[in-house]
Amino acid sequence: MTGNSKQFTSFICVATFTKFLFNITRRLIYPFAPEFARGLNVDLSAITSVIAVNQATSLLGPVGAGFADKYGYKILMLFSLALLTIGTFAVGLIPVYSLFVISLFITGVGKSIFDPSIQAFIASFVPFAKRGQVIGITELAWAGSTLIGIPLSGVIIERFSWQTPFFIIGGFSLICFFIILKIMPKDKKSNTPSKSKTLMLSNWKTIIKERKVLGILSFIFFMCLGNDNLFVIYGAWLEQSYNLSLTAIGFGTVFIGLSEILGEGFTVLFADRIGLKKSIIIGVSLCAGAYFLLPVLNIGLPYVITGLFLVFFFFEFAIVTAMSLSTELVPELRASTMAAFFAVAGVGRVAGAFLGGIIWSNFGLLPICLISGFCTLAALFSILMGFHHSRQNSES
Repeated sequence: MTGNSKQFTSFICVATFTKFLFNITRRLIYPFAPEFARGLNVDLSAITSVIAVNQATSLLGPVGAGFADKYGYKILMLFSLALLTIGTFAVGLIPVYSLFVISLFITGVGKSIFDPSIQAFIASFVPFAKRGQVIGITELAWAGSTLIGIPLSGVIIERFSWQTPFFIIGGFSLICFFIILKIMPKDKKSNTPSKSKTLMLSNWKTIIKERKVLGILSFIFFMCLGNDNLFVIYGAWLEQSYNLSLTAIGFGTVFIGLSEILGEGFTVLFADRIGLKKSIIIGVSLCAGAYFLLPVLNIGLPYVITGLFLVFFFFEFAIVTAMSLSTELVPELRASTMAAFFAVAGVGRVAGAFLGGIIWSNFGLLPICLISGFCTLAALFSILMGFHHSRQNSES
């Protein structure tokens, strides 16, 4: 690792906390949608539609990431934090539905720019042999938002109001803005001449020429499609089959967060040692098996919870490891590559959420699990084909 090690470590801590804030803002709407609907005097369907809008912002990540590759990661990360600060404060100050939609759209754009920028920045500082560990640490913010952020937000909403968490997030994001401005090491700008109007298109044309990039993008699409296909209906499944209350389902979400953080922890501890590509293949294979196992385990709540734990554990292990591998596919265009990764993941999630609702309403659990399992197998096939005969020197 180059530069001041202590300064870089401090930056990683602040950046991870910043991702934590972004992730809470994105996931907050899922469990508390009814409360938001009451607070804004709209139907629940009006709130759930915001989820799709928020997920769709991942498609805009490549726009900002293209500029990050050209002008530097720091300025784009600061811009993202500015969007988060403005969006969350706006929701807290003005409880109007139209502004709620716009504000969450803005924060979603911020997250879609911040995520690939921080990962590309890490890739430029951290040797490939240690990259899975460092990126895995920053991704602990995803599971942490479920384990800590969402339960804490529930307590705050109950004691104060549904707007209060947004004020708190906005305040912390403003603090993070100035800390990152001060301590983030300088990153190198690309010296490749390019006009701004054609920058993103040019970068995408470059990265999609790589067979490995196409393989990883196909992989993330199928993985996210399969996962959201199940994720959007698991609450209805538990409520319908086991008569769980909303509070109990909320605790189930915390349990999923625990499985995610353990999956991320395994990436930190083992992915670099095993080899990133091998770790992905192992994780995806076991994730597919867990999907197929779910209908068999649907004989009692403890068995179902165990099955869900396995699904999200192996899913998170494979996804975070794939992020680390993706940073080295096109080193000179890391931010654009990671933005493409997240954009395609967003398309997969939107497709999975749409598909899952229809299948559940018409056919029930078994087709859900089968489709999720086969989508995950398609992701495995994508990795194998994309990296077939590839020469990845860092992989064993």
